Amino acid sequence: MMKHLTLLLCFLLVCLSGVAQETQVPAPVPVDSAALAKAKELDLLAEQLLKSGQAYASQKEFRQALLDLDSAIALKPTFEQAWFSRGNTYLEMKEPQKAIDSYSKVLDLNATNAQAFFSRGRARVQLKDNAGALDDFSKAVAADPTHYPALYQRAGLHFVNGDYKSAVEDYSGVLKINPRNGYAYHDRGSAKRQLKDLDGAQADFRKAIENNPDIAIAYVSLGSLKQAKGDVNGAIEEYTRAIERNKDYYLAYNNRGKARFEAGDFAGAIEDFSRSLQLNPQYALAFNNRAAAKYKLHDFKGALEDCNLAIQIDKDYGYAYLNRGNAKEMLRDASACQDWERAVALDVKVARNFLGNCNEK
Repeated sequence: MMKHLTLLLCFLLVCLSGVAQETQVPAPVPVDSAALAKAKELDLLAEQLLKSGQAYASQKEFRQALLDLDSAIALKPTFEQAWFSRGNTYLEMKEPQKAIDSYSKVLDLNATNAQAFFSRGRARVQLKDNAGALDDFSKAVAADPTHYPALYQRAGLHFVNGDYKSAVEDYSGVLKINPRNGYAYHDRGSAKRQLKDLDGAQADFRKAIENNPDIAIAYVSLGSLKQAKGDVNGAIEEYTRAIERNKDYYLAYNNRGKARFEAGDFAGAIEDFSRSLQLNPQYALAFNNRAAAKYKLHDFKGALEDCNLAIQIDKDYGYAYLNRGNAKEMLRDASACQDWERAVALDVKVARNFLGNCNEK
């Protein structure tokens, strides 16, 4: 019996010895303290170059910024923040393809960087690659569902593409995250108007003003909506509120001029159209509108001059040819028929009514 116990004890000791050998910790590898110190020194230098590059970029000294950022990347090729700042610098320099290349490198290093997707989308917008931008904004939202700037930009692209329903959905998403965003209310209202939801549009324009009383465009949009509903005086009031908040808003002056024209205040309309043109001398629409108001006041020569200016800016402006033809007719200028023919060719159907007079002649 003792013999068996001795054998068993020996067997257990051998097994335990084997286990101890199998789980034994390997000897530590000697640390190259000099190499580690050097790596830390290079990382610190890269960080300093990043900060310097960002400082230069904030001062619009872009070339110096790029020198520092490129140096930081040379020291540390996986420096995600330096690649991102490099992209931002190129974006501000209006060099979108180089910005895209930098943001793509960020995403190679970190495929969940929502801000990099968003910024690359902005660069694609500069290149008019709306499809690529839409994809990037969607990826930004997928990476971070609370990234409302990406939602806002995606909504804008949906609007441009005529997908007003998707635009409304995205603007609504922005408002869930940032419920006091006046611009999101305004733009959602514009999308609703395109969907013929006029009451919803009006409510959103009012919410935009409620949250940000200084959004001049919201007053213009509300005025335009009132004008479309036949409330000309209400429209004039809204356009005036827009001008009170932005004295240089040429579109508001033009729109108020149109409302005054509809109200029969042709002199007031001319005053507004003239102010719009002072602010934007290349605004062909205001020249044509002022011509129409001058025509109503029997200033046919002035109307002719304004139509000429509108056509100089936009040679395919059909309504300017129509109005110039009308002014020429009153001035007994036989070339009026040529202008009406040109208006018809530019799809201004009402001009056909005047061509009948030409045929009679």
